[in-house]
Amino acid sequence: MLCTNRAEAFGSNSQINSSSLPTTCFTDVVLIPLPTWLALFFIPILFALGLHNRKINYNPSTAHLRSNTRSSWPYLIFLSIYYFLIFANIIMLTVEIVRLSMLHYGIGLIPFAYIGLLLSAFLFWSEGMQGRIKWWQGINMLVWIGGIAVSIVQVIALEQQFGINGSKGSKYPVSDQILDVAVMAGVYAVIVLLEIILVTWKEKRRTTALREEMGEMGTFNYGSGVSESPIMKE
Repeated sequence: MLCTNRAEAFGSNSQINSSSLPTTCFTDVVLIPLPTWLALFFIPILFALGLHNRKINYNPSTAHLRSNTRSSWPYLIFLSIYYFLIFANIIMLTVEIVRLSMLHYGIGLIPFAYIGLLLSAFLFWSEGMQGRIKWWQGINMLVWIGGIAVSIVQVIALEQQFGINGSKGSKYPVSDQILDVAVMAGVYAVIVLLEIILVTWKEKRRTTALREEMGEMGTFNYGSGVSESPIMKE
């Protein structure tokens, strides 16, 4: 069972669910994996669009700039923090799963969130598989912001349905679970901010590198033109 030994039902008609918010069972089975489901749904579509766009706009003379642009130390520091926070949320997710298992409450589809975290990390690292997945940043924002929204709903639902002192004295008090989920929401928020900064930073560096290379090509072409002028030939 996905929600073993839980007092509340799957739907909003639970006897202990006095609010309009979903039960913890519904949250763990439907809401938590929802951002990942949506990401997996959109990726094939965006991949097809990316391949079409790549065939039309691919420029072999500038394609190497995607991977050859040098990274500065400040950028690498921000990048390290970004990946560390993704790893931190994987750890927090594991803590929640283990402690729910200790209560024999069932873990729903919470482990599915691992796929979303790893998928977004891969998309960022590969830049959407080197541009093959169009608008890959949107997929990542869907996972990160979706994680924030789901975590907020989960915190409010836990507090309203069980109270902050619920399951007190057990292996996983409600207060501890609320704290764990709130921390994950905060980490998701910082990841969103860092990804926006890193993507903007990377695009700016790539644009600068392209301008420098085009400038060098222009100088070279100008020199070639002078050497091949009619006056020089005479």
